Amino acid sequence: MSIWNNMDWVLPLRTPFLNSFFELVTLGGYPLFLILFLCFGYFALGAQRFFHTAILLMAAGLLNSWLKDIGQDARPDMAYALDGRVGDSYGWPSGHMQIAVVLWGYLAYSMHQSWAYGAAAAIIALMGFSRLYLGVHDVGDVTAGFVFGVLCLAAYIAALENQRSRAFFSSLSLRYAAGGLIATHVIYVAIYPAHIGHEAPFWFMGAMTGWLVAHYARGQSPVILPGPLPVQMLLAGAMTGLSFVSMMVLTRLPRALGVEHGVLQYGFGLVFGLVVIFVLPFGLAFLTAQATRYQNR
Repeated sequence: MSIWNNMDWVLPLRTPFLNSFFELVTLGGYPLFLILFLCFGYFALGAQRFFHTAILLMAAGLLNSWLKDIGQDARPDMAYALDGRVGDSYGWPSGHMQIAVVLWGYLAYSMHQSWAYGAAAAIIALMGFSRLYLGVHDVGDVTAGFVFGVLCLAAYIAALENQRSRAFFSSLSLRYAAGGLIATHVIYVAIYPAHIGHEAPFWFMGAMTGWLVAHYARGQSPVILPGPLPVQMLLAGAMTGLSFVSMMVLTRLPRALGVEHGVLQYGFGLVFGLVVIFVLPFGLAFLTAQATRYQNR
């Protein structure tokens, strides 16, 4: 068996401690952590930075889903698997690895600090190895995820660094930005290799559109958190908690209502993006203004 697919080398490495450690590491590549991290980052760590992070991350996720379902490459034998969350998804390329490169690589790039690049490299390496250790990806899957992640990251950074493309995207109005993104999603769905149990990720596409629309509707302005730093972090945490509740409702509601049509799922995802990026910051600003007005009486 090729080194790209052989998983026998993993078994002698396993210990109870490492099993728990890498199970914890790998949670950082699943949607629940990623969405909540993006929400907290948007509220507390820079709206503009995390707007770009979210758009890049969602785009890379959509590409990964398309590649998996067009390649339909089987994961390693279940006898190796320690992570039961993968369901019936395919193996190539590794989504965890691709997303890790995009997420932590972009954040390091946006900070321009040597320690950030070192931390990003360490997290990416741990994430990739966790998928091998847990037996749900082989070396070929993880390598491909790394390559596609680097390509996505390099393309996005090149667009940001290029003066003409930066000027073009900066000049787009909400109507044209949202229209272009929706048109891209329509094309994506049209070419998606959908088959039973593997449909296009409509909800995440909708969330991407909602995130963009809400960010533009707010004038791309930062989220203003009142008070000292500990209070700001508590407020950001509370808003992230409300984002979690919103996500749980808007992902489960279509199934509960028996309306799992793609367009409706897209709509629920869009509402999620609007709630997180527009409604919650607007509500916070309103409450802050009311509190200030009350104190000044």
